Amino acid sequence: MFHFVDQILELDPGGHALGIKHVTAHDMFVRRNARGETILLSCILGEALGQLGAWSVMAARDFAVRPVAGVVGEVAIIGEASAGDSVLLDTTIDSVTDEAVFYHAVASVDGTKILGLENALGPLLPIEEFNDPDELRGRFDRISRPGPRGALPHPCGGIPEPFDASFDEVLSFQGGHEATAVRRLTGGETFLADHFPRKPVLPLSLLLESLLQLGQKLLGDAGTAYLPTAVRKVKMGRFVEPGASLEAKVRVLERNAESAWLRFRCEVDGARVCVGEAEFSTAPGERR
Repeated sequence: MFHFVDQILELDPGGHALGIKHVTAHDMFVRRNARGETILLSCILGEALGQLGAWSVMAARDFAVRPVAGVVGEVAIIGEASAGDSVLLDTTIDSVTDEAVFYHAVASVDGTKILGLENALGPLLPIEEFNDPDELRGRFDRISRPGPRGALPHPCGGIPEPFDASFDEVLSFQGGHEATAVRRLTGGETFLADHFPRKPVLPLSLLLESLLQLGQKLLGDAGTAYLPTAVRKVKMGRFVEPGASLEAKVRVLERNAESAWLRFRCEVDGARVCVGEAEFSTAPGERR
């Protein structure tokens, strides 16, 4: 499922919200890091923070509108959330207009910040285009449980296949310089059932994860391990719907022994979908 707020602990509708995302080894959006630990994909942490903000806005507007991905000024990737962790989600709505919500947010584990989100904007669109309002109200009632944090969930049914963030095809690859790849949205992807039931589209969070992984491969030509530390100046211009072939271009702007800057651009049929920049680091201690 593509819902990542397991419990809402505190909520001031349209203002501030605290929530929890439990990380389990059977989550389909986990992977193994270089130390062999099972960790949650970093961009899913950003997705969870955005979803908490969406719950706040939808509750304030009586589930008449919902935010969708638009602009992100910066995502700072500071640490990791491992299996067994309960991530505290802290989202603050800076302002809401009839057209958009503006917010910032922080994810932390045991008091240590692992991801920060600044200067985010989500356009507000009619909720009926994307979801059944009554279904969302019911889900909101189930997860809105102020008070003590719930326990880690137990696996239900079979363990899902891990999400593969790789692009379907790499069209060109110049190590250390530039790469072009394609992702085809077939309509059969499991996450589309929740994102969204009435208008299935590729989540920006999963697109960013694919771009970061492609960037790591592009920078790994010399055998040096670069880790993503930030994504900046992200703008989502249009939805990617089933049947679309998204072409992504990632280019290295600058690289040295400690860090690297990359720029990416994604298109469908020549029309811009998403642009932004990513920062990577080789410095030990940058991430826990």
